[in-house]
Amino acid sequence: MDEQLLDAMCERLVSSLSTEGNYIVREGEPVNEMLFIIRGQLESSATGGGRSGFFNSITLRPGDFCGEELLTWALMPNSTLNLPLSTRTVRAISEVEAFILQADDLQFFAHQFKRLQSKKLQHAFRYYSHQWRTWSACFIQAAWRRFKKRKMTKELMTRENCFYQRTSVDGDGNYYKMDGIEDKLLDHEGIDGT
Repeated sequence: MDEQLLDAMCERLVSSLSTEGNYIVREGEPVNEMLFIIRGQLESSATGGGRSGFFNSITLRPGDFCGEELLTWALMPNSTLNLPLSTRTVRAISEVEAFILQADDLQFFAHQFKRLQSKKLQHAFRYYSHQWRTWSACFIQAAWRRFKKRKMTKELMTRENCFYQRTSVDGDGNYYKMDGIEDKLLDHEGIDGT
């Protein structure tokens, strides 16, 4: 970002102080501000909308930010009045000093400064965003599970096909499994000739 945009953003930033245990935002609630941490630590956790077995928690430190859902919302050409919903619960672990950028200010910057809509800047936000990293990890895990399931299904189908190809029917309609040992047993006559 250039100096003009940074200066304009700095004019709109508001200083904030959160006490230990204070919730900044809860999962599923509207996000109305971006928070840039100066001092202290926040715990950012997600349950994936309440899915069983999913939980992700990270610690945000000075230099980190949260509320990046607003950036995606503000950069949409027809962003509505409805604020985006948080995908994470953010709580202060210790006393936190931060700068806040309100949703309407971010939307103003997105419309006034077209440079914010550059793909390079959006990729930078996504790279440093814990939310995007969590999403990408979840998508990779889901893709891996689908791949493993398809692979296992294919292997089971191949085994079943091999089994049925080795099975033959005698003249009476009886099914016999034909592998090496059973072939020898079928070809072998017993002592009494049966």
